[in-house]
Amino acid sequence: MEEAADFCADVALSGWQVLVADRAGAYLTQATWKQLFRGRHRKRCQALAQYAARMLAGKQGIHTAMGSLASSLLARLGSGDIAQAMAAELVSSLPLPFDAKIVAAARGLQASGVALCLANGSDLTRCQCFIDLALSETKERVSSILKAATTDWVNLRSYPPR
Repeated sequence: MEEAADFCADVALSGWQVLVADRAGAYLTQATWKQLFRGRHRKRCQALAQYAARMLAGKQGIHTAMGSLASSLLARLGSGDIAQAMAAELVSSLPLPFDAKIVAAARGLQASGVALCLANGSDLTRCQCFIDLALSETKERVSSILKAATTDWVNLRSYPPR
């Protein structure tokens, strides 16, 4: 975790949080962004991390449900167990039209949490949003995700969870 935080420190120290704040303006009102930075930053970071995790888990749940539906339909048509299992696995792994938006929203929440921690002067190794990114991604991808957040949050959809 410390190695990943050190690896990404140059992104944080090069004015990353200001760039994220500028990009957030396209998605949040200035009043909401300012309110986000008032009060308890750590609790807000944790809340953002939890919500991002729920969004990503919900996305996976939708995929699982779609696979189960495909399997059920084949069962009603009289297909065997192997065909049902194959359909469930195949359909559950297919990308859905809204996947990219869910991922972009979750990554945006995580990037906001990292910005909160940086603004508070917190150690990145104690930032739940950064920890979640670091645990699920390689350090190169974490750095890329943070850099993508500075370019445009829409680009965060290109970093789906593994």
